[in-house]
This record gives sequence, structure tokens and C-alpha cells, in this order.
Amino acid sequence: MIKLTIPGILGMLLLGFNSFLDALFAGQLIGETALAGISLAVPLTSIVIGCAHLVGVGSASVLSRAIGSEDTRTKSRIFGTLVIMSVIIAFFITLLGYFFSDTLIAFMGGEGKVGAAGAEYFKIYTLGSVFYILAVASSQLIKSEGKIRLAMIFAGIFAVLDAILNPIFISVFHWGIAGVASSTVVSMMIYSLLNISYFLSNKSSVPVSPKNWTLAIDLLPAILSVGFTALLMEIISLVEQSVIFKSIAQHGSDHDIAVAGATLRIYALAFIPVEGFVQALQPIIGINYGAENYYRLKQAYFTFCIGATLFLGLIWLPLQFFPSTFLSILLPSVEFSGDDLLNFKIVSLLLLILPLGFCSVTFFQSIGNSKAAGLLILAKTLFFLVPFVLILSAYLGVRGVYYGMLLTDILVVIISVLITGLEFKKLSNQTRIV
Repeated sequence: MIKLTIPGILGMLLLGFNSFLDALFAGQLIGETALAGISLAVPLTSIVIGCAHLVGVGSASVLSRAIGSEDTRTKSRIFGTLVIMSVIIAFFITLLGYFFSDTLIAFMGGEGKVGAAGAEYFKIYTLGSVFYILAVASSQLIKSEGKIRLAMIFAGIFAVLDAILNPIFISVFHWGIAGVASSTVVSMMIYSLLNISYFLSNKSSVPVSPKNWTLAIDLLPAILSVGFTALLMEIISLVEQSVIFKSIAQHGSDHDIAVAGATLRIYALAFIPVEGFVQALQPIIGINYGAENYYRLKQAYFTFCIGATLFLGLIWLPLQFFPSTFLSILLPSVEFSGDDLLNFKIVSLLLLILPLGFCSVTFFQSIGNSKAAGLLILAKTLFFLVPFVLILSAYLGVRGVYYGMLLTDILVVIISVLITGLEFKKLSNQTRIV
């Protein structure tokens, strides 16, 4: 587990650090308005991220099972299908961002200078969506081969380049919000080229030849059925955050939006190690499921759940005891009220038990059970978060938004444990120890 997980955590940390860096440089070098604008735009980038995961997670699931069952024909066609799908999807996202940025930011609750900043960021971000989708999707494919360390190195180059370009574009070129978005686009372009060059070098276990790049129609149902749950997660995230920020905008101020944005960025950064764990878990589940080794599959699930929980404990304690210190990283010139700090603690309270939910979704994605994975994702938002946030905020204002998120996490984890337990009972009758 350690051999796969540590590079997986570092890789996801470096990749996920992008949105945190954007918020950090916006808050530090531009100001509270810029951070508020980016906070409204970042949820919309879930559209791009979701499409990248649609292609990447679906392709990775198909590839890992093909490796386990020694299906050479599937392996030889997966990369070309990934590239063609990425380009087609990115074309439509670019059009969406270019023509509807202002409308989408206004839908998120953005007005005036905050709305203008958010729209500018999102428009530029989507112009580089083809690089993002290619980079993230191909990285998923590399991880599905078990080469987590290589994927981490490429992600590290992206993160370092983004950290270097952000202050240059903002402070030297004076591009403001446009500089923040442009830094991500340029860095992601390099990242995608690195991943593609790896496959073209023939060092991958996936046979790749540009002459044979075709869209394998027969693989699309398997890719899309699993990948759709990953896309659904990001769409649901967009719905969640749009409801959250619209409710905060309705019951609070621009200051509340900025603090909420900082809180959620820090929370997302703290949760990245779990994403590293599940990225490492995915090929283990997929390969063992393909080889019908269900005993080892279940062992991996429980080992990774426990490991992720213990790891998060090291992060959880500082977040609970020093909330103002972490918020000041993104908003150095802001004085935080007692309500701001309590809201921060509420969001991070259940950080320790969430790995159970994420490992369960990854488990169902890896075995190709898109229905169970989709149920877990839909239940969180449509059944719990949206109604809880809307109802509680109507009575408790901004505080109700945070209580709604807390109650949602509790119920989703309970449901995840129950559904996963039922699936394990089915597999117990088929267990073959190897």
C-alpha cells in the first residue's frame, strides 16, 4: 500500500494544489475581490475536471481490467480512444466558456467586480480545457498501469511550473486575474505533452501508434458507464457549490463569499491525500476483480480505508485548533470573526470519516458497477445537501449552509458503508484466494 499510496498522494496533492495556488496568489497578490471571484469560478471548472475524469477514470477502469484478464486487443486501442474523446469534448467546453462565462458566474451569485473577475478567470480557463482533459485523462491511464510514481513526477512538474508562472503573470506582467488563469493553462499544456510523450516513447504497457489512433466504438459503453460516475461527481460538486455560494450570497456578504471560498479551498487541499489513496486503490481493485481475486480485493479496500483515515488524522488536528492560521494564508489582510472560525471548524469536523465514502465510490467504479457509484453520488447532493442547505440557511442564515454540509457528510458515509457491505457479501460466495 505504501509503495503505491505515497506517490499517489503526492501526485494528487500536486495536481490538486492548482486551485489552492490560484486562490493563494489571488488573495495574496490581488485582493479579497479577486479571491471571491475565483471562489465562484472554481466550482464551474468542475465541468472541465468532470469531463477529464469521464475519459480518464472510464479508460483507466477498462485498462486495469484488461491487464488483469490479459486482453491485449483492448489495451492496444484504449489510448487512441482517450485522445479522440478528449479533443471532441474539449471543443464544446471551450465554446461554453467563451460565450457563457458571464451568465454562468451570475448564476453562481457573482455581481459587480466579483462577477467580472470570476467570468474572466473561467473564460481563459476553458480556452485551455483540451490540455487539462488530455493531461488528467492520460495521467489516470498511467496510474492504472500501476506507475503511480511516474504520474506523480509529471504532476510535480505541472505544480512547480504553475507556482513559478503565477507570480510572474500577476506581478511582472500585471495581468491580474487573467494571469492566474493563464498560468494554469500554460502549465497544463506542458503537463499534457509530458504524459503523451510517455505513451509515444513505447515505455508504456499500452501499445501506442499515432497511425492506429481510432475511436473504438465498442469500448465506449464500458468507458462511459464507469466514467459517467466520475463526471457525475464533478457535476454534483458544481451543483453543491452553486447552492452553497448562492445561499451565502443571499444571506451574507462578499466577505462571507471570500471566507467560504478560502474555507472550501483549504478543505479540498486537506482532502487531497484521500484522493491519492483512492487513485492507488483503483488499479488494485480493478486488476484483482479482473483476475477474480475477491479476497485480495477486500483486503485492499479495508487497508486503504484505514490508512487514509490515519493519515488524515495528522491534518485534522491542526485544522481544528488553528483555523485562523490556515484562513490567513489565503486572506492575509482579513480579520476573522468568531462565526468565520466556527464555520471553518464545522466543515472540517468530519474529515476523518469521509475516506469510507470515497473508497466505496472508487470500489464500485473499479468493478464497473456504475449504478451503485452513481447512487452514492446522487444521494449526497440531490437527496441531502441541496435540501439541507436551502432549508437550514433559510432559518439560520450563513451558519445553516455549514450545518447542511455537516449533516450531509454524516448520512452519505452511513449509506456508503451499508451498500459496500452488501456488495462484499455477494463477493464472499465467489472468493478465490491466490
